[in-house]
Amino acid sequence: MYPIQRTTALVRQLLSAHTTGIVHSVYRKTINLSIDNTLIALQAAGSPVSPISLITPLTEQEMSALPVSVGQPVSVAGEAMQLPEAVFCFDTAETVDTRLMPVPESRLPSLTAQICSVLKHSAKGGFRNLLFPTEHSTQLGEQLVLAAAENHMNLCSQELCLFHYTTAAHSLSSLIGLGIGLTPSGDDFLCGVLAGLILRNCTSHPFSLALQEQIVQKLPDTNDISRAFLNCALQGQYSEAVCSLGHAAEEAQLSAAFSAIGHSSGMDTLCGILYALTLSLPG
Repeated sequence: MYPIQRTTALVRQLLSAHTTGIVHSVYRKTINLSIDNTLIALQAAGSPVSPISLITPLTEQEMSALPVSVGQPVSVAGEAMQLPEAVFCFDTAETVDTRLMPVPESRLPSLTAQICSVLKHSAKGGFRNLLFPTEHSTQLGEQLVLAAAENHMNLCSQELCLFHYTTAAHSLSSLIGLGIGLTPSGDDFLCGVLAGLILRNCTSHPFSLALQEQIVQKLPDTNDISRAFLNCALQGQYSEAVCSLGHAAEEAQLSAAFSAIGHSSGMDTLCGILYALTLSLPG
């Protein structure tokens, strides 16, 4: 029996309402479980906390050694989760609140400047290379992704200037599924855009409402894992790193927190946040 160390209020709510599921996918340090068509992630100790996290005490090697395979049944009883060869208890787990809240308007300029500095000094690729170009060459595949992304972003900005909110949202939401990996860069960026709109307290703006609607319609265009994070973003639920932006965190802490998320997922999300914070929203 393994005690879960950290989880989220969102996961606790899900597990309290459902009792069965299956193993969705297995990676080196993460086991994704499908509960009521929603993914939750059993992760190795020290992993970044996302809205769907259950952080275990197991090392990456110990996670890899678990006899778990896709399609195996999962059952939940009380505050314990039973896999065929392992039981995880979350009764003593620390519960993290992953709801993202707006920041005071007076703090937005300093937050924007801080995010710019983090991205400028990052060595990650992805959308960071689009917002802060460098002389380092990128592979052809990434160049094509960034060119397509830039086109969608430019169209969005042009339509916003004309107060065409629905058309602008359609252009930006076309980033869904763009890129490769467990969570395509376009999806990470869109999660960031939704976060930025929350941070600047613009979730009721016509563009924000239209973007949320367009993303919901296009969720089938991406993979299950990325869809889970987009669904969380639509509910205002984000990783611990994103939620830390609501507090006065040090730049070095922010850089470390976002760099630890995926290959470039954290920084792609931060790019989306910066895009939303600097986006002109007329009307």
